[in-house]
Amino acid sequence: MAYASDSAATNDQDLIVECQERYKLAMDSESANRTEALTDINFANGDQWPVDIRRDRDTDGRPCLTINITDAMVRRVTNALRENRPRIKFHPVGDGADVQAAKVRNGLMRHIESASSADYAYDCAVESAVRGGWGYIRVGSRYVDERSFDQDLTIDPIRNPFTVYFDPTSSMPDGSDASWAIVSDMMRRDEYRVRYGDVDPLGWQYMGSGDSVADWATKEQIRVAEYWRVHRKMDTLHMLSDGSTKFTDELPEEDTLEAAGIEIVRTRRVMRKFVEWYLLSATAVLDRREWPGKYIPIVPVYGREVDLNGRIVRKGMIRDLRDPARMYNYGQTTMTEVAALQPKAPWLIAEGQMEGHEAAWRDANRKPIVALPYKPVTGPNGELMPPPQRQSAMAPAEGLMQWIQGSQSDFMAVAGMPHEPGQDSPGEVVSGLAIKRRQGLSDISHFDFADNLTRSLKHIGAIVSDLIPHFYDTQRIQRIIGDDGTPDTTTINEKVRDPLTQAVVRIKNDLTGGLYDTVVDTGPGYQTKREEAAEAMLELLATPLGEMTAKVAGDVVVRSLDFPDADTIADRMAAMIPGAQIDKDSDIPPKAQMMIKGLQQQLQQMQQSHMALELELKTKSGIEQMRQQGETQRLQMKEQAETQRTQMELGVRREDVQTKAHTSMFDTHVKSITAHDVAEIHAATQLLNTHAEAEHNRRAAKELEKSAEKAERRSE
Repeated sequence: MAYASDSAATNDQDLIVECQERYKLAMDSESANRTEALTDINFANGDQWPVDIRRDRDTDGRPCLTINITDAMVRRVTNALRENRPRIKFHPVGDGADVQAAKVRNGLMRHIESASSADYAYDCAVESAVRGGWGYIRVGSRYVDERSFDQDLTIDPIRNPFTVYFDPTSSMPDGSDASWAIVSDMMRRDEYRVRYGDVDPLGWQYMGSGDSVADWATKEQIRVAEYWRVHRKMDTLHMLSDGSTKFTDELPEEDTLEAAGIEIVRTRRVMRKFVEWYLLSATAVLDRREWPGKYIPIVPVYGREVDLNGRIVRKGMIRDLRDPARMYNYGQTTMTEVAALQPKAPWLIAEGQMEGHEAAWRDANRKPIVALPYKPVTGPNGELMPPPQRQSAMAPAEGLMQWIQGSQSDFMAVAGMPHEPGQDSPGEVVSGLAIKRRQGLSDISHFDFADNLTRSLKHIGAIVSDLIPHFYDTQRIQRIIGDDGTPDTTTINEKVRDPLTQAVVRIKNDLTGGLYDTVVDTGPGYQTKREEAAEAMLELLATPLGEMTAKVAGDVVVRSLDFPDADTIADRMAAMIPGAQIDKDSDIPPKAQMMIKGLQQQLQQMQQSHMALELELKTKSGIEQMRQQGETQRLQMKEQAETQRTQMELGVRREDVQTKAHTSMFDTHVKSITAHDVAEIHAATQLLNTHAEAEHNRRAAKELEKSAEKAERRSE
């Protein structure tokens, strides 16, 4: 989408000429600052002697020492900022903004900082500001993956601040009012060929102090220039009856507005800003695009500024330390030189005592020798001469020592750190509170650097907030990071549909609209705050309020402690504490959540009471039914028992009669059978008796016959 620019450039050549003129304007206004900043950076890097003095000393073979305490002072300032990094946050203001979407934006901002290593970008900018007087941070974008169309915003470093030529008419401390910026960069020639075809032999020819490269680099690389500029055009802003505002090209169709019942209630003419980006060589525009945001995404981080008759002087903390550091270096060098030129401590010996041991005595002032032999000699009168004795070395000049100490004190005072540890009087006891106050004085001396970084980070937050609707405008699962550094995922721009009509009723976690304010939270980081909170809560548990604290917030105390399984213990405790059930990520305020949970508990208790009453009624009714059923069963059993008893009595009687009849019949039958058997027995007996008698008679007759025969034979 192209817009008419408010600049004079109407074609590519005019655009290149415009960029060159603006480059010259930046160089004219920044030349002195750049020269001094380069000197400051080199000084902090150890180049602390004037060239002519160093040359003369090197020629004469004299010492030229560099005690680089300047760089140590710089690290104390920059490392303090690293220890307590500012944090960018968003607050909802209006135009559809809400608290939940602000939380998602904050988590997204932390994700952007983590994924793009924004801490390194901040550190580079602060280092440059403290050393040279200014640094830069830039906001960019990149695709999430080579197979994705989704993009993530990035916060990138500019390692060499001298490659940036910023609009000198910008007066805001964060550069938010800049109308243009130029960034020179080196591109490999093979990459250049792949992207833009034949190599332009005339790369970008313009460069300032600190932005030059060696000849060998230009053989493999070509210089190009990024040119950012803001152009403006008149447009009409419309306020709609639903409270939203739209520019003319953002308005929906009239039919859509009428169908939604929305009307235009107010209009006004405004000057609208657009940002363009170009990539230039010396003779051609290589690439161009319109940046979706309204700010140039290059943010300066300034050190210290002074307006001297309309000329802006920028410097870091090195500028004022150069002379005290040189004095200290000179004093230490002079002390070393005096010590080097001072003769060694001589030995006082009598003539002849070295005889035979000359080699050992020759090395006496150069080597650590355990014992030195000597030859005893006698004097002119025959007395024994004393052994050799070493003479005392010359003490360093006391005035020179005082001068060095004074130079060091001047250096520390200019550095804003007048009292160093170890400078207290011997035996003096210094409390921890006093040490903290001294550290606080040092921090206050350099608070301007931290404050300037905070301003710049606030503008970075505004740039990111302005770009979020353009780069995060579709529904997707997005990684976010909480205040405690814990990563999570959520769905952004989620369409919530009516279950019946499937029409979109609202957008959950909408990042495409709303007005948000940017703030920067300074002070200790989350981990430091957690440690301090844990210490304070443990002290609270030792007070009379400790028991109450443990009952209502014991899980919070345990969770703040840094030991394994602390979260597990805290989760188990939270299950028994009603207040621990509050959802901190909910849109409902905690007090309202507690009221809701209280009502839910009351409702649950009432439901339990109702269920108990129902159970009791059911139990009583069941008991009565069981009693009635038992009584009925008892009566039925009684009747059945009576009937069975009667039937049994009748049966018994019937069986008695039958038994008696059967018995009588059996007796009669038995008697008849018995009588018949008896008769048969009598008859058989009689028959047997008859047969027996007949047999007996027959035997008797035979015996008689035999007897007769025997008698007859005898008689014969």
